[in-house]
Amino acid sequence: MLGKRLGVDLGAESLRIVVRGEGQVFAEPAVVARHRRRGYAAAGLPALELAADPEMELVRPLRGGLIIDRSGVAALLQRAINRGAGRQRIFRPDVVVAVSPPMSGDDRLTILDICAQLGTRTAYLIDSPVAAAMGAGQVLSGPRAHLIADIGAGTVDVACLASEGTIAGRTLSQAGDDLRTAVRRRLRERLGEDLGDVEAEEVVTSLACVGQHEERRMPLRLGADGEERFVEVVSTEIADLVDEHSKRIAQAVREVIDETPVTLRREVLQDGISLCGGGARLEGLDRYLGLHCGCPARVVQEPQTCVIRGTQIAVENLDVLKRSFVYIR
Repeated sequence: MLGKRLGVDLGAESLRIVVRGEGQVFAEPAVVARHRRRGYAAAGLPALELAADPEMELVRPLRGGLIIDRSGVAALLQRAINRGAGRQRIFRPDVVVAVSPPMSGDDRLTILDICAQLGTRTAYLIDSPVAAAMGAGQVLSGPRAHLIADIGAGTVDVACLASEGTIAGRTLSQAGDDLRTAVRRRLRERLGEDLGDVEAEEVVTSLACVGQHEERRMPLRLGADGEERFVEVVSTEIADLVDEHSKRIAQAVREVIDETPVTLRREVLQDGISLCGGGARLEGLDRYLGLHCGCPARVVQEPQTCVIRGTQIAVENLDVLKRSFVYIR
Protein backbone atom coordinates (compact mmCIF):
# COMPACT_ATOMS: atom_id res chain seq x y z
CA MET A 1 0.00 0.00 0.00
CA LEU A 2 1.49 3.32 -1.10
CA GLY A 3 -0.49 5.75 1.03
CA LYS A 4 0.85 6.80 4.40
CA ARG A 5 -0.66 5.69 7.69
CA LEU A 6 -1.01 8.29 10.40
CA GLY A 7 -1.79 8.19 14.09
CA VAL A 8 -3.29 11.26 15.78
CA ASP A 9 -3.73 11.88 19.51
CA LEU A 10 -6.48 14.50 19.54
CA GLY A 11 -6.14 15.87 23.07
CA ALA A 12 -7.56 18.96 24.73
CA GLU A 13 -4.11 20.51 25.16
CA SER A 14 -1.77 18.73 22.73
CA LEU A 15 -2.04 17.47 19.17
CA ARG A 16 0.38 14.63 18.50
CA ILE A 17 1.01 12.98 15.13
CA VAL A 18 2.98 9.88 14.22
CA VAL A 19 3.69 8.35 10.80
CA ARG A 20 4.07 4.61 10.31
CA GLY A 21 7.63 3.62 9.55
CA GLU A 22 9.10 7.01 10.44
CA GLY A 23 8.92 6.75 14.21
CA GLN A 24 9.03 10.49 14.81
CA VAL A 25 6.24 12.01 16.88
CA PHE A 26 5.22 15.58 16.13
CA ALA A 27 3.66 17.49 19.02
CA GLU A 28 1.85 20.80 18.73
CA PRO A 29 -0.60 22.74 20.91
CA ALA A 30 -4.23 21.80 20.23
CA VAL A 31 -5.28 25.38 19.57
CA VAL A 32 -6.56 27.29 16.57
CA ALA A 33 -6.29 30.99 15.79
CA ARG A 34 -9.59 32.54 14.82
CA HIS A 35 -9.89 35.97 13.25
CA ARG A 36 -12.68 37.93 14.90
CA ARG A 37 -14.28 38.68 11.53
CA ARG A 38 -12.86 36.29 8.95
CA GLY A 39 -12.84 32.96 10.80
CA TYR A 40 -10.06 30.44 11.28
CA ALA A 41 -6.56 31.31 10.12
CA ALA A 42 -4.24 28.61 11.51
CA ALA A 43 -3.93 25.62 13.84
CA GLY A 44 -1.16 24.21 16.03
CA LEU A 45 2.17 26.03 16.12
CA PRO A 46 1.24 28.54 13.38
CA ALA A 47 -1.73 29.57 15.55
CA LEU A 48 0.60 30.59 18.40
CA GLU A 49 2.55 32.79 16.01
CA LEU A 50 -0.64 34.78 15.35
CA ALA A 51 -1.56 35.17 19.02
CA ALA A 52 -0.06 38.67 19.26
CA ASP A 53 -2.47 39.98 16.62
CA PRO A 54 -5.31 41.79 18.44
CA GLU A 55 -7.72 40.61 15.74
CA MET A 56 -6.97 36.97 16.58
CA GLU A 57 -8.16 34.83 19.45
CA LEU A 58 -6.84 31.40 20.42
CA VAL A 59 -9.48 28.69 20.77
CA ARG A 60 -9.33 25.14 22.09
CA PRO A 61 -11.89 23.15 20.09
CA LEU A 62 -12.09 20.25 22.58
CA ARG A 63 -13.08 20.40 26.23
CA GLY A 64 -13.78 17.57 28.62
CA GLY A 65 -13.37 15.03 25.83
CA LEU A 66 -16.14 16.65 23.80
CA ILE A 67 -16.14 18.75 20.64
CA ILE A 68 -17.16 22.32 21.37
CA ASP A 69 -16.12 23.77 18.00
CA ARG A 70 -16.48 21.59 14.89
CA SER A 71 -14.65 24.00 12.59
CA GLY A 72 -11.77 24.19 15.05
CA VAL A 73 -11.47 20.40 15.17
CA ALA A 74 -11.47 20.34 11.37
CA ALA A 75 -8.60 22.84 11.38
CA LEU A 76 -6.63 20.70 13.86
CA LEU A 77 -7.15 17.50 11.87
CA GLN A 78 -6.20 19.28 8.66
CA ARG A 79 -3.00 20.44 10.35
CA ALA A 80 -2.30 16.90 11.57
CA ILE A 81 -2.89 15.26 8.20
CA ASN A 82 -0.90 17.87 6.31
CA ARG A 83 1.95 17.58 8.83
CA GLY A 84 2.00 13.79 8.63
CA ALA A 85 1.17 13.08 4.98
CA GLY A 86 2.20 16.36 3.32
CA ARG A 87 0.06 18.90 1.54
CA GLN A 88 0.85 17.48 -1.87
CA ARG A 89 0.06 13.77 -1.94
CA ILE A 90 -0.86 11.32 -4.66
CA PHE A 91 -2.12 8.53 -2.43
CA ARG A 92 -4.68 9.07 0.30
CA PRO A 93 -3.57 8.27 3.85
CA ASP A 94 -5.16 6.00 6.45
CA VAL A 95 -5.69 7.64 9.84
CA VAL A 96 -6.24 6.34 13.38
CA VAL A 97 -7.43 9.02 15.83
CA ALA A 98 -7.28 8.55 19.63
CA VAL A 99 -10.27 10.11 21.41
CA SER A 100 -11.62 10.22 24.96
CA PRO A 101 -14.17 7.47 25.79
CA PRO A 102 -17.06 9.82 26.71
CA MET A 103 -17.05 11.40 23.25
CA SER A 104 -20.59 11.02 21.93
CA GLY A 105 -21.53 9.04 18.86
CA ASP A 106 -22.33 12.25 17.00
CA ASP A 107 -18.92 13.71 17.83
CA ARG A 108 -17.22 10.50 16.73
CA LEU A 109 -19.10 10.59 13.44
CA THR A 110 -18.08 14.23 13.08
CA ILE A 111 -14.40 13.29 13.33
CA LEU A 112 -14.77 10.48 10.79
CA ASP A 113 -16.69 12.81 8.47
CA ILE A 114 -14.01 15.51 8.76
CA CYS A 115 -11.29 12.98 7.97
CA ALA A 116 -13.20 11.86 4.86
CA GLN A 117 -13.61 15.48 3.73
CA LEU A 118 -9.87 16.02 4.22
CA GLY A 119 -9.09 13.23 1.77
CA THR A 120 -8.23 10.24 3.92
CA ARG A 121 -8.71 6.77 2.48
CA THR A 122 -9.95 5.28 5.75
CA ALA A 123 -10.30 6.65 9.28
CA TYR A 124 -10.64 4.78 12.56
CA LEU A 125 -11.07 5.80 16.19
CA ILE A 126 -9.39 4.28 19.22
CA ASP A 127 -10.27 5.13 22.83
CA SER A 128 -7.37 6.83 24.60
CA PRO A 129 -7.17 4.33 27.54
CA VAL A 130 -6.85 1.47 25.04
CA ALA A 131 -4.10 3.34 23.20
CA ALA A 132 -2.43 4.24 26.51
CA ALA A 133 -2.41 0.60 27.62
CA MET A 134 -0.84 -0.45 24.32
CA GLY A 135 1.71 2.36 24.62
CA ALA A 136 2.56 1.18 28.14
CA GLY A 137 3.41 -2.26 26.77
CA GLN A 138 0.35 -4.07 28.06
CA VAL A 139 -0.90 -7.03 26.03
CA LEU A 140 -4.65 -6.61 25.78
CA SER A 141 -5.18 -9.82 23.85
CA GLY A 142 -3.79 -11.92 26.71
CA PRO A 143 -5.66 -13.55 29.58
CA ARG A 144 -5.04 -10.82 32.19
CA ALA A 145 -6.99 -7.62 32.81
CA HIS A 146 -5.24 -4.26 33.07
CA LEU A 147 -6.09 -1.10 34.98
CA ILE A 148 -5.09 2.17 33.32
CA ALA A 149 -5.58 5.85 34.15
CA ASP A 150 -4.96 8.42 31.42
CA ILE A 151 -4.66 11.73 33.30
CA GLY A 152 -4.79 14.49 30.74
CA ALA A 153 -5.56 18.18 30.56
CA GLY A 154 -9.18 17.77 29.47
CA THR A 155 -10.23 14.47 31.05
CA VAL A 156 -9.12 11.74 33.42
CA ASP A 157 -10.00 8.39 31.81
CA VAL A 158 -9.83 5.32 34.05
CA ALA A 159 -10.52 1.88 32.57
CA CYS A 160 -10.19 -1.81 33.24
CA LEU A 161 -9.25 -3.47 29.96
CA ALA A 162 -9.16 -7.11 28.93
CA SER A 163 -9.31 -9.15 25.74
CA GLU A 164 -13.08 -8.53 25.66
CA GLY A 165 -12.52 -4.76 25.55
CA THR A 166 -13.35 -2.20 28.24
CA ILE A 167 -14.74 -4.06 31.26
CA ALA A 168 -15.40 -0.95 33.38
CA GLY A 169 -14.57 2.70 33.01
CA ARG A 170 -14.95 6.19 34.42
CA THR A 171 -14.21 9.59 32.91
CA LEU A 172 -13.74 12.79 34.89
CA SER A 173 -14.25 16.04 33.03
CA GLN A 174 -12.37 17.83 35.83
CA ALA A 175 -8.73 17.22 34.96
CA GLY A 176 -5.46 19.11 34.61
CA ASP A 177 -7.06 22.22 33.12
CA ASP A 178 -9.42 22.50 36.07
CA LEU A 179 -6.59 22.18 38.59
CA ARG A 180 -4.68 24.91 36.80
CA THR A 181 -7.80 27.12 36.68
CA ALA A 182 -8.40 26.60 40.41
CA VAL A 183 -4.80 27.58 41.15
CA ARG A 184 -5.15 30.71 39.03
CA ARG A 185 -8.35 31.65 40.85
CA ARG A 186 -6.78 31.09 44.27
CA LEU A 187 -3.73 33.22 43.48
CA ARG A 188 -5.80 35.93 41.84
CA GLU A 189 -7.74 36.31 45.09
CA ARG A 190 -4.51 36.83 47.01
CA LEU A 191 -2.45 38.79 44.50
CA GLY A 192 -5.19 40.83 42.87
CA GLU A 193 -3.85 39.92 39.44
CA ASP A 194 -4.62 37.08 37.08
CA LEU A 195 -1.83 34.72 36.05
CA GLY A 196 -1.34 33.56 32.50
CA ASP A 197 -1.49 29.90 31.51
CA VAL A 198 2.29 29.64 31.46
CA GLU A 199 2.70 31.07 34.96
CA ALA A 200 -0.09 28.89 36.36
CA GLU A 201 1.50 25.81 34.83
CA GLU A 202 4.85 26.76 36.40
CA VAL A 203 3.22 27.03 39.81
CA VAL A 204 1.56 23.61 39.48
CA THR A 205 4.71 21.96 38.12
CA SER A 206 7.00 23.45 40.78
CA LEU A 207 4.82 23.44 43.90
CA ALA A 208 2.03 20.88 43.54
CA CYS A 209 2.55 17.75 45.64
CA VAL A 210 -0.05 15.28 46.84
CA GLY A 211 -0.28 14.72 50.61
CA GLN A 212 2.14 15.77 53.31
CA HIS A 213 5.31 17.41 52.03
CA GLU A 214 7.98 19.87 53.01
CA GLU A 215 6.86 23.42 52.32
CA ARG A 216 8.12 24.82 49.03
CA ARG A 217 8.38 28.37 47.77
CA MET A 218 8.90 29.93 44.35
CA PRO A 219 9.28 33.52 43.17
CA LEU A 220 6.76 34.72 40.62
CA ARG A 221 7.15 37.78 38.44
CA LEU A 222 4.03 39.80 37.74
CA GLY A 223 3.79 42.70 35.36
CA ALA A 224 0.33 44.24 35.29
CA ASP A 225 0.09 47.79 33.93
CA GLY A 226 3.74 47.70 32.97
CA GLU A 227 4.94 47.65 36.58
CA GLU A 228 7.01 44.58 37.33
CA ARG A 229 6.94 43.10 40.80
CA PHE A 230 7.99 39.86 42.41
CA VAL A 231 5.85 37.81 44.79
CA GLU A 232 6.45 34.54 46.56
CA VAL A 233 4.06 31.60 46.20
CA VAL A 234 4.03 28.86 48.85
CA SER A 235 2.98 25.26 48.19
CA THR A 236 0.62 25.24 51.17
CA GLU A 237 -1.53 27.86 49.40
CA ILE A 238 -2.61 25.33 46.80
CA ALA A 239 -2.27 22.08 48.78
CA ASP A 240 -6.01 21.65 49.34
CA LEU A 241 -6.69 22.11 45.61
CA VAL A 242 -4.14 19.43 44.73
CA ASP A 243 -5.56 17.05 47.34
CA GLU A 244 -9.11 17.56 46.04
CA HIS A 245 -7.92 16.81 42.51
CA SER A 246 -6.27 13.60 43.75
CA LYS A 247 -9.36 12.54 45.70
CA ARG A 248 -11.49 12.70 42.56
CA ILE A 249 -9.04 10.47 40.69
CA ALA A 250 -8.88 7.98 43.58
CA GLN A 251 -12.68 7.82 43.74
CA ALA A 252 -12.88 7.07 40.00
CA VAL A 253 -10.26 4.32 40.34
CA ARG A 254 -12.13 2.73 43.26
CA GLU A 255 -15.40 2.79 41.32
CA VAL A 256 -13.79 1.05 38.35
CA ILE A 257 -12.26 -1.60 40.62
CA ASP A 258 -15.64 -2.17 42.30
CA GLU A 259 -17.31 -2.63 38.90
CA THR A 260 -14.68 -5.09 37.70
CA PRO A 261 -15.95 -8.70 37.86
CA VAL A 262 -14.63 -10.68 40.80
CA THR A 263 -12.89 -13.12 38.45
CA LEU A 264 -10.70 -10.29 37.15
CA ARG A 265 -10.51 -8.05 40.22
CA ARG A 266 -7.90 -10.13 42.04
CA GLU A 267 -5.32 -9.87 39.26
CA VAL A 268 -6.11 -6.18 38.77
CA LEU A 269 -5.43 -5.52 42.47
CA GLN A 270 -2.26 -7.59 42.25
CA ASP A 271 -0.86 -5.92 39.13
CA GLY A 272 -2.02 -2.43 40.09
CA ILE A 273 -2.79 0.64 38.04
CA SER A 274 -0.64 2.21 35.33
CA LEU A 275 -0.67 6.02 35.28
CA CYS A 276 -0.12 7.87 32.02
CA GLY A 277 -0.79 11.30 30.60
CA GLY A 278 0.89 14.54 31.60
CA GLY A 279 -1.05 14.63 34.88
CA ALA A 280 0.55 11.36 35.99
CA ARG A 281 3.73 13.31 36.74
CA LEU A 282 2.05 15.08 39.67
CA GLU A 283 4.42 14.35 42.56
CA GLY A 284 3.08 11.89 45.11
CA LEU A 285 0.01 10.90 43.08
CA ASP A 286 1.21 7.31 42.63
CA ARG A 287 1.78 6.92 46.37
CA TYR A 288 -1.59 8.48 47.16
CA LEU A 289 -3.49 6.18 44.78
CA GLY A 290 -1.63 3.15 46.06
CA LEU A 291 -2.63 4.04 49.62
CA HIS A 292 -6.28 4.88 48.94
CA CYS A 293 -7.15 2.35 46.22
CA GLY A 294 -5.73 -0.83 47.69
CA CYS A 295 -3.41 -1.63 44.80
CA PRO A 296 0.04 -0.52 43.65
CA ALA A 297 0.21 2.47 41.31
CA ARG A 298 3.11 3.28 39.01
CA VAL A 299 3.85 5.98 36.47
CA VAL A 300 4.72 4.53 33.07
CA GLN A 301 7.80 5.60 31.18
CA GLU A 302 7.28 8.91 29.33
CA PRO A 303 3.63 9.11 30.43
CA GLN A 304 2.78 12.17 28.33
CA THR A 305 3.40 10.26 25.06
CA CYS A 306 1.82 6.97 26.08
CA VAL A 307 -1.36 7.49 24.05
CA ILE A 308 0.41 8.42 20.82
CA ARG A 309 2.81 5.47 21.22
CA GLY A 310 -0.17 3.17 21.52
CA THR A 311 -1.82 4.85 18.55
CA GLN A 312 1.37 4.20 16.60
CA ILE A 313 1.13 0.49 17.49
CA ALA A 314 -2.48 0.52 16.27
CA VAL A 315 -1.38 2.15 13.01
CA GLU A 316 1.38 -0.41 12.48
CA ASN A 317 -1.03 -3.29 13.17
CA LEU A 318 -4.07 -1.78 11.50
CA ASP A 319 -4.77 -4.75 9.23
CA VAL A 320 -5.06 -7.00 12.29
CA LEU A 321 -6.89 -4.62 14.63
CA LYS A 322 -9.56 -3.47 12.20
CA ARG A 323 -11.00 -6.98 12.12
CA SER A 324 -12.32 -6.38 15.63
CA PHE A 325 -14.25 -3.47 17.16
CA VAL A 326 -12.67 -4.21 20.55
CA TYR A 327 -9.73 -1.92 19.82
CA ILE A 328 -10.70 0.43 16.98
CA ARG A 329 -14.01 1.36 15.45
